[in-house]
Amino acid sequence: MKKYTPEILQQVEDIINIGIALSAEKDKNRLLEMIVSEARRITNADAGTLYLCEDDHLIFKIMQNESMNTFRGGHGDPIDLPPVPMKMENVSAYVALTRKSINIPNVYQAKEFDFSGPRKFDEATGYKTLSMLVIPLANHEDTVIGVLQLINARNENGELIPFASHFENVIRSLASQAAIFITNMQLLNDIENLFNSFVEVMATAIDSRTPYNANHTRRVALLAGELARVINQEKLAEQQEGVFNEEQIAQLVMAGWLHDIGKIATPLEVMDKATRIERQLELVMQRFDYIASAARVQYLEKKLELAERKAELEELERCWQAEQEYLKQARELVLRVDNPATFVDADIREKLQEIATRTYRDSNGDLQPWLKEGELIALSVAKGTLTEAERSIMEDHVVVTARMLDKIPFTRKLKDVPYFASIHHEHLDGKGYPQGLKGEEIPIEGRILALVDVFDALTADDRPYKKAMPLEQALKILGFMVKDGELDGELLDIFTRNEVWEKID
Repeated sequence: MKKYTPEILQQVEDIINIGIALSAEKDKNRLLEMIVSEARRITNADAGTLYLCEDDHLIFKIMQNESMNTFRGGHGDPIDLPPVPMKMENVSAYVALTRKSINIPNVYQAKEFDFSGPRKFDEATGYKTLSMLVIPLANHEDTVIGVLQLINARNENGELIPFASHFENVIRSLASQAAIFITNMQLLNDIENLFNSFVEVMATAIDSRTPYNANHTRRVALLAGELARVINQEKLAEQQEGVFNEEQIAQLVMAGWLHDIGKIATPLEVMDKATRIERQLELVMQRFDYIASAARVQYLEKKLELAERKAELEELERCWQAEQEYLKQARELVLRVDNPATFVDADIREKLQEIATRTYRDSNGDLQPWLKEGELIALSVAKGTLTEAERSIMEDHVVVTARMLDKIPFTRKLKDVPYFASIHHEHLDGKGYPQGLKGEEIPIEGRILALVDVFDALTADDRPYKKAMPLEQALKILGFMVKDGELDGELLDIFTRNEVWEKID
């Protein structure tokens, strides 16, 4: 049975422990720093550089030099050195191109590579570059994604020595593990970026279905994220609990991007309804024209019949004038009420109902009302443009949102996105929808989305049926909603004091 020295066993244990540590690291910068630090520790190297392959160059990512107390890249100072071109005379590029490890005992005696760079560095700084171990970072697909360059191995007394040959396999093993973890991390980032882009595309498609709302989803997502960040600042300053971490903010922003996705199933005639009867208005006006025309024909025919009866002619004229005036007022009222800026009170509803009771005979001789039932219902809406039936259809977009998002396999850190996105119309008083959640039943993410959704709806300048509301008035309305128990007053206070709307483009 082959026996291994304590040094070999220690190195194996180091590689295992480093692999465990690397696999647990989620921050790419710390991962890259750890690769260089651990490789230096194992080999007792004074310095190390990590390059990653990008296009046809090697990009400096990490630079460490213990004797010069220089630690750049990653979370340290930025590296402003130009990329290394992929040329065979450069040792790091050679390693990347050939996948071969290079162990150089003394760079000043090496002839096969161009070491003018290290020599100039030594002359300028007084540093002494002696030995060098350069290892390719090849992942599970045997693709070289970078190069690890270790400089100046040291003995127990700190004297510079060549890198021992057995370190080549050890560091190559470390580099292979590192390459796999870097690749996996990059793949996860690519998947997240792809998913985020897909979400933004879907949100843009939803907003693009309407002539307004072109930026509503984007603004809600950005406002939600910024509000969470200012909450963090205030809570950290006051040492309070409840601070959002970056994953929670990302989840909140994602919910903002997806909060209206259910509108894909909302009929455009409901979603785009800018006035109370909209397309039917023209039909109503044409009907009134027909009624006026038919009434005039009847008036003229009757007038001919009563040509010699003065008293009856005067009464006919009086009735005719009154009928025309009533028809004119009915027309004006319908035009005024169709505008959602008009509040329909009880008096207006009574007048509309009276108009609807009037009848005329159509071209077939059938008796018809001046206003049809659906038109009367639509014109009688007190505020806004939607009837109760239409509002129910509109509100159903939240249910559809939840149903659609539940079919998406969100990652663990985004698992609550469907829930948060589906509760942005819940109110603290329990009168919101669709679940009627109340008070503490609504998580802070839902309260944030509810607040910023209303704020943007009030201040948006891309709605065809209303002008953008002045900021002061919008904040006043939000204040009323807080007093009515609909929105969170503490969130509105933070939102207002920090002028969160100024933090987004």
